[in-house]
Amino acid sequence: MKKSAFFDFFNRRQEAGFDCFLAASNESDDYIDWNDYVLPQNYGNAEFEYQAIRQSCALFDVSPIRKFRIQGLAAGKFLDYLLTRPVSGASAMTGIYVAFCNADGSLKDDSILYKYANDDYLLMPSDMDHSPHFDVLRQQLGIQAADLSIVDCTDDWLGVAVQGPKSAGVLSTMGFADVADLKPFEVRDYPLGQGEIRIARMGFTADLGYECWFTTGLQEQFEQAITAARDTLGLEIPGYGLTALEACRLEGGFIVAGWDFSTEADPAPGFERSPYEVGLGWLVNLDGAAFVGRKALLEKRDRGHRYYLRNLQISDSRKPEDGAALYAEVDGEECLIGSISCSAWSWGLEAMIGNASIDSVFSDVRKAWTVIDGERLMARLSVGPQLNLERRNKVPADIEL
Repeated sequence: MKKSAFFDFFNRRQEAGFDCFLAASNESDDYIDWNDYVLPQNYGNAEFEYQAIRQSCALFDVSPIRKFRIQGLAAGKFLDYLLTRPVSGASAMTGIYVAFCNADGSLKDDSILYKYANDDYLLMPSDMDHSPHFDVLRQQLGIQAADLSIVDCTDDWLGVAVQGPKSAGVLSTMGFADVADLKPFEVRDYPLGQGEIRIARMGFTADLGYECWFTTGLQEQFEQAITAARDTLGLEIPGYGLTALEACRLEGGFIVAGWDFSTEADPAPGFERSPYEVGLGWLVNLDGAAFVGRKALLEKRDRGHRYYLRNLQISDSRKPEDGAALYAEVDGEECLIGSISCSAWSWGLEAMIGNASIDSVFSDVRKAWTVIDGERLMARLSVGPQLNLERRNKVPADIEL
């Protein structure tokens, strides 16, 4: 297991550096393996990190995410065939949320795609190495090597997500002029030291936020700029770990590969899901050109979907196991209606929240229960995010300090 680029900069456990943390920690309880890097559950206190995201500004080390630079004259053609909606016609310097499927229409992964130019893209699945799949598709399309370059550049770029209501003010204080004018999903380059930083108005917290990308040689300059902003603004601007991120992303109703649907990296027979079955139907264009899985998705659409994604809220602090059964009373009978995919405590909503996979027969059910320690805990099911913040999409963003 490796130390991620900003672990030391974020770590607030003064008595425990990385080696001590790893030696005294258990995987899953204290950290997860993210692309062979340690992603801690927190850097000292998860609730403090959550509150910083929602009330001020906090930082997340996105550096370990898998990154593929896709370039060449056939880059757009290749991506239009890989992804469930075309991207070759999208504007340059744009971030795009995308999904791609197996031939049977089940989700292979969801990702962020940055389009820099018509022949230059950066695809970022979370941690899976899709190189073999890309090679197969290249052969199917008959694309020559001279027209398409796909390079795993994971270790070449560092990334920090700057999230929260004061994130625009923090970045502005760091010297990135006009960052508040960025529209959601817009990407812009700014000078940083002797190099350049690429900032996108994006994030995974359902809040105002930005992602900053730069080469490894600019890490020290970025850290110095953050430290100066802390001093100037009198803000802590802490790093946050997985626990706070989970709470925020579930408040926003976002999904994660391997937790909300099965993948080859996290196989779970029977937990395969199509994009429609995890709320990603809006990423699918069945009326356009061919893409991997299109034929199967057309057939699934005609037959009807097996499952629906529902947001879950339980007024109890006990965390149900992933995959825990959900029950409801339907027509006077107790029925198994689905399962809890994942859950986390939300300090803001003061509830255990999560994503649930519900059998299509029970798609209208809104009251259910699960069982923990032999006790029935009532759950409310809903559609859509559990938290909607106007500031997330406001343009220009508030420079709130």
